Amino acid sequence: MLTNPKNLIHQARDAGVAIPAFNIDSLEMAMGVISAAETKKVNILLQITVETLNIWGWDVFSDALLFILRQSDVNTGLILDHAKNVDDIKKAIDLGFSGVMFDGSALPLPENIALSLEAVSYAKTKNCYVEGEIGHVARDGEPPAWEHLTTVEEAWDYLSATRVDALAVAIGSKHGHYRNVSDIRMDRVQDIFATLGAPLVLHGGSGMPQKLFPILCSHGIAKVNIGTELRRVWWQAIENNRDRKPREALQAARIAVQATVEHLITVIAMER
Repeated sequence: MLTNPKNLIHQARDAGVAIPAFNIDSLEMAMGVISAAETKKVNILLQITVETLNIWGWDVFSDALLFILRQSDVNTGLILDHAKNVDDIKKAIDLGFSGVMFDGSALPLPENIALSLEAVSYAKTKNCYVEGEIGHVARDGEPPAWEHLTTVEEAWDYLSATRVDALAVAIGSKHGHYRNVSDIRMDRVQDIFATLGAPLVLHGGSGMPQKLFPILCSHGIAKVNIGTELRRVWWQAIENNRDRKPREALQAARIAVQATVEHLITVIAMER
């Protein structure tokens, strides 16, 4: 069932866990994620980027995803992830997405706030969730100097001005890269949550040391993004079945994604 992510995030936080948000690049990945959520009977979020929608076609792929989610017996949300253009945000909302994430993390704070406000203003008329980002969660291939940990002051100024539903913070995780316990600034996320009290989002959750998830949840992380981990098992399944028919290889990839998601749901989203 398609649901506003805001409701699911608050439910997860009230239970002392986080809701996992899985980035997908194809329908078989989406179906593997949904099958895992149904098996575990746990709410999840499905996320997709502008780049992926541009490849598949916005209307075609959005319609397919929304059909799958509306047929599901678990509560799910569909989020446009890391959108840097407000026009793309509006397009996704008009297509029926229940959530959007505006990524102005590379912009000066005043510009990030101004564009986030535009996204929030449009989304609220459609009962749509909006996530923002302050600081910058690094990606593989970027210069190390680009990484910028979120400060309490920046987070406060941004949230006070925009009133986004949840805030993605940079605390040492990294997109597409495994991290060590020592990389994660627990003190920083704790200070931000103590000051803001708003739901916080962890980007770059793939490969996060699993023992950290309960601690992160206790410090305000209510949503965890996973993308690289799914792509890794998807490609491995395709490689292992390269001599089979494409439909058989894709089925194997879907099953591999489902197994991985079931495990991650247990680690991130199951009450302890």
